[in-house]
Amino acid sequence: ALPEIRTLTLTYALAGADCIDVAADPAAIAAAKSGLDAAERIAKADQRSGYRRPWLMVGMSAGEDPHFRKAEFDPAICPKDCPRPCEKICPVEAIEFAADFAGVRRDRCYGCGRCLPVCPWGLIAAHSYPTPIDAVAQQVLSQVDALEIHTHVGEHAAFKDLWQTLQPWVGNLQIISISCPDGEGLINYLKDLQQIMKVPESAPGKDLKASAIALKTKSHHVIWQTDGRP
Repeated sequence: ALPEIRTLTLTYALAGADCIDVAADPAAIAAAKSGLDAAERIAKADQRSGYRRPWLMVGMSAGEDPHFRKAEFDPAICPKDCPRPCEKICPVEAIEFAADFAGVRRDRCYGCGRCLPVCPWGLIAAHSYPTPIDAVAQQVLSQVDALEIHTHVGEHAAFKDLWQTLQPWVGNLQIISISCPDGEGLINYLKDLQQIMKVPESAPGKDLKASAIALKTKSHHVIWQTDGRP
């Protein structure tokens, strides 16, 4: 919920976080910016000399990624005597069996996947819903400082299309983070992404085997996240 986004952003900003990552959603961004503004006012009132406003980051997907999936099932076929472990395990109460609604509330589900293995009947599935880049890129990227792109090995075409779409706004970003799960062909894939993004091979942090590497491009840093599981 939006009030929680504001409160968490405020809390982490005052705790010293460098970057706050939220969904590429205008309402979520507005809530986070409200939290950042509040943190700045508190820091100023408390005369915190070392306070620095965190960057605001959003995530977008190049290809299918667990960050952009939603749980789905048909509650009509759920056995009536099921103990409903899915409902109990959901951390955001996105699964409900109420008189006026039964199933997954998409506006709450963020794709954590906890419900999938606990269903005794295997009735829950997860489907990806990538961000509609053309519809939100201009509205979203003009309001933030950083971008996280989620991808998988082999998603060259999807990444290239996304990167071309984002070109008008990437120059204003402080950080671009590429998140890619580990797997066969990872190093070659990241090198291919370097070419798509035109990140110089001679930049500091050339060794792509590290889990997070900062590479300085013309206008921003690039962080490679290759820590195995998104």
